[in-house]
Amino acid sequence: MIIIYIETNFLMAIAKGQDSPASVLLSNPPNSVEILIPNICYIESICTYKIEEKKCLQFEQEMRKKIRELARDKTSFHAHSFLEHLEQAAIENICLINDIKSRLDDAMENLRNNAKIIDLDHNVIQDICQTILTDPEALPIKKDIMDNLILQCILNHASYCKYEKIFISNNTNDFDTPQVREALRKAGIRYFTMTQHFLDWFTSRSSN
Repeated sequence: MIIIYIETNFLMAIAKGQDSPASVLLSNPPNSVEILIPNICYIESICTYKIEEKKCLQFEQEMRKKIRELARDKTSFHAHSFLEHLEQAAIENICLINDIKSRLDDAMENLRNNAKIIDLDHNVIQDICQTILTDPEALPIKKDIMDNLILQCILNHASYCKYEKIFISNNTNDFDTPQVREALRKAGIRYFTMTQHFLDWFTSRSSN
C-alpha cells in the first residue's frame, strides 16, 4: 500500500486544468494507492476559488467599462472591432470561471469517493498559532499559517503510518524548501512536485 498525501494546490491545479494527471489519479486511483488530504484543504480550496471568481468578475467590470467607452466611437473601424473582441472576451471570461467551478466540483466529488480525510488535531492548531505569535521564524514555512497547518497535519499522520508515503504538491514556493523537505524526509515521506513525476516513479516501481 502507498499513501499519497495531497493538499489544496493539487485540487486547484485540477480545477484550473493545469494538471490532467492529477485529475486522472484522483478519479481512478490504483488499488495499491490510498489518497489522503487534510480536512482544512476543503475550506482553503473553496476560498481560493472565490478569490479567482472575484478576480474574474473584477476583470469583467473593467471590460464592460471599456466596451461602453468603445461603443461611443461611431467612426473608427478599430473601435468597433475591438468592441466585438471585448464582448466575446467577456463571455469567455465567465465561461472560464464556470469551467474552473465545474472542475473543482468534480474534484471534490472524486475526493468524497476516492480519498480519505485527515482531521486536524486541535493541539496542532494551538501550537502553530502560538508559534506564529511568539517565534514565527521557527515554523518550517514562513508567513503562511495554512500551509504550516497542512504540513503538520500530514507529518502527524505519517508518524503513525507504516506504509510507504508520498506527498504531491506543485506549491514549490512553500513546500519545496530544504527545511520542509527535511521534515518530510524524517517522516519517511517522498516528495513529488508534479503528479506525472509520481506516476512515472510508480510505473517504473511496479514494473520492477
